[in-house]
Amino acid sequence: MYQRDGSRKMRVYRSIEEVGHRGDAPRSVAIGTFDGFHLGHRAIVTKAVQAARAMEGAACVLTFEPHPSAILDPENQPARLCTFDQKVSLLEEAGVDELVALPFDEAFAALGPAEFSELVLSERLNARQVLVGENFRFGHRGAGTAEDLLAFGRARGFSVTAIGLVIASGKPVSSTRIRALIAEGRVEDAATLLGRPHALDGIVEGGAGRGRDLGSPTANLDVPAGSAVPGAGVYVTRTTVAPGDVRPSVTSIGTNPTFETAQVVRIETFILHFAGDLYGRPQRLEFLAWIRAQRAFPDAAALRRRIAADVTAARDYFARSAADAGP
Repeated sequence: MYQRDGSRKMRVYRSIEEVGHRGDAPRSVAIGTFDGFHLGHRAIVTKAVQAARAMEGAACVLTFEPHPSAILDPENQPARLCTFDQKVSLLEEAGVDELVALPFDEAFAALGPAEFSELVLSERLNARQVLVGENFRFGHRGAGTAEDLLAFGRARGFSVTAIGLVIASGKPVSSTRIRALIAEGRVEDAATLLGRPHALDGIVEGGAGRGRDLGSPTANLDVPAGSAVPGAGVYVTRTTVAPGDVRPSVTSIGTNPTFETAQVVRIETFILHFAGDLYGRPQRLEFLAWIRAQRAFPDAAALRRRIAADVTAARDYFARSAADAGP
C-alpha cells in the first residue's frame, strides 16, 4: 500500500481476525517478538522483504503484544527496548508491508505448534515463505522448534528458513545482551548492536525547577513503565522536541543525590540551543554517549560547575561528529 508521496505505508493488524483468508496475495512471514529490532532481527526481516519482492507478494511481520513474558512469567518480564509505536516505525522503514501484532494471552499461549501453523500461518496468512531465528520456539510451552516448523511447512505448502544468529564482538546479538549494556550505561555499545541509538519516548512532566535555578533548565521525561532506562549517569543525547526538530542535549538519569535522599529515578534533559515550554508534550531521547557516573556534590556551586563541564563535553561530542561526517 502506497501513500500519495509514493512511500510505502505498512498495514497494522491487531488481531488475526482482521487479516484476510487464503484468497489474499502470498506472504513472506517473519516471526518474532522483535523487541528493539536489533541487527539480528533486521537480518530476519530483510530476508522476508527480499523473498516477498521476489514472489510479488507481501512482506509480513508476525509479532506479539504484549511481550509473551508478560503472560508467561510476569514477575520476570524484561525491560522493553522499544514501544509498540517505535517498533511500527522501524519495521515500516525496513520495507515491511504488513505487521500482524497478535494479542498474547492465555488462550493464545495454549495453542499447540500444529494449530499455530495451520490456523495462523497457513489458513489466515497464506504464508509461502516463513523466516525465523535459528533458536525460534513456538506453541504451547515453547514445544515447537524451527525444525518442527519446517516439517509443518512441507505439509502445508510453505517453506521455512531459519536465519543464523548475528555475531558481534564474538558473541550473538540478542535483546538480553543489549538490555545489559543499557543498564550498565554502555549506550554506544548498545547502539552498535541495535544499528541505531537506543531511544526513550515519553511525556515531559513538571519537575522541582532546580535546573532553572542552576542555569540549565531541564525537561523531565516520564516514560512508560517497564522501559529499558539506561543506568544512573550523565549522557550525551539527542532530543526530538517536535517532528523534524532534533536538538543536541545532555541527560542526567538518577536520584539527584545532591539535594534528595529519596530513591526516585528521574530522567532530566538540558537541551542545547532551546528555550521554550515543553510540559505535557511528547519527546524522544536518543542516547549517544556516556559522560560520567552519578555523584553527590558538596553544594549547588560545585554542581553548577560540573553541569557546565557536562555541557562542554556534549558540545565537543557533537563538534567531533560533525567533523567526522565531513562536508
